[in-house]
Amino acid sequence: MQKARFQNVLTVTAVLYALACLAAGGYVLLSGGPVVRGLGGLAGLLFLPALPLLRRVFRLKKAPLMDAVLLIFLFLAFILGTVLGWYSYIWWFDLAVHCLSGFVACALGLCLFWMVREEKRAPMGRDALAASGFGFFFSQFVAGLWEMLEYLGFLLTGHDSQNVAATGVGDTMEDMLICLAGSLVMTAAVWLHLKGKRRSFLVLPAEEFYRANYGPEGGESRANGADEAAAP
Repeated sequence: MQKARFQNVLTVTAVLYALACLAAGGYVLLSGGPVVRGLGGLAGLLFLPALPLLRRVFRLKKAPLMDAVLLIFLFLAFILGTVLGWYSYIWWFDLAVHCLSGFVACALGLCLFWMVREEKRAPMGRDALAASGFGFFFSQFVAGLWEMLEYLGFLLTGHDSQNVAATGVGDTMEDMLICLAGSLVMTAAVWLHLKGKRRSFLVLPAEEFYRANYGPEGGESRANGADEAAAP
């Protein structure tokens, strides 16, 4: 039943995301905006087949809630922020997206931890500290990579998304620090969730990924992990 609800959430999210790509890209092109941004909005549709393609490459099962979260983040960061230019029009939007990226990247890092650990079907709560730490450092890797890609975009297009001319390294450091703040909150939520101390809705997309690919229901896994952690 829960899986069906999550699938419905993904279906609605995917449809709305596709419509947003078409609407944003079409609006920018028809209103005489930058052609690159308009075409980028239409190209955002490619993210829809990219998700199942990645699952096929890595032999993963679908986790609809995680897919929905990724599409929502892409809508905010790419469609609203880049295509429609909200980063320039709304002063706090860039900070909000970078903070959110800390949460999303940490959740992805947690999924990656489960993918690469040797005992893939071990209880979800096992190695809670290593799992949460892995998610944190993965999110910081993504933050640095994001800034490098923005700089590469500046070299290719001349668009100074990092505001280097106006702020020097100030904008870049601000973005990375706000991502750090989001990552720290998410890391704490992950550790508490995996140890069975406090269940957090923030971890549900990653938990669904674990259940779909590696183990039983999250509650049982967390309990087993907590029992093992308490054992001498």
